[in-house]
Amino acid sequence: MVREEDCIRIGSVSKAHGLRGAVVVVADSNLIERYADKPVFLLLEGTPVPFFIAEGGLATRNHVSYIVKFDYVDTLAGAERLVGCDVFLEKKVLFEEGGEEEYDVFELNGFVVKDELSGEEGEVVDVLDYAGNVMLVVSIFGKEVLLPFSEVYILEVDWEEGKIAASIPAELVDLNG
Repeated sequence: MVREEDCIRIGSVSKAHGLRGAVVVVADSNLIERYADKPVFLLLEGTPVPFFIAEGGLATRNHVSYIVKFDYVDTLAGAERLVGCDVFLEKKVLFEEGGEEEYDVFELNGFVVKDELSGEEGEVVDVLDYAGNVMLVVSIFGKEVLLPFSEVYILEVDWEEGKIAASIPAELVDLNG
């Protein structure tokens, strides 16, 4: 059985689309497109439930959302039950291909961040891209801290374990309120 902590959030179902069971998924990255042949998990009543995207059931809606048709969801009522659900992908799917992997920084969402200076742990709650300057939004020290994705602050990323070793100076924490 797949647990939520074994998954990475890749989006959420925002609304039903049409009468035949399709939904609109607002995506955090392009992972739903890259792994359309793998099951995604929707969090239903706190439990990750697998859903497969029907063949030909994925279409780009705009730059942040997709129209998705899941197998066995064939009615408007069925689609409406999924509205508001977060969409997840199993972390292990990202590493199945083996060898040198090209990673997408948006896959860092949900990773555990350990500040090597204080020993404090937090979690990446969002990844922002400001004209090529990637910022991690890290929930740590009782607040959300913007952490530049740079060698200066990011010491190591363990993609398989979902962990980041970082050096977060107090001055950076103070800048974030």
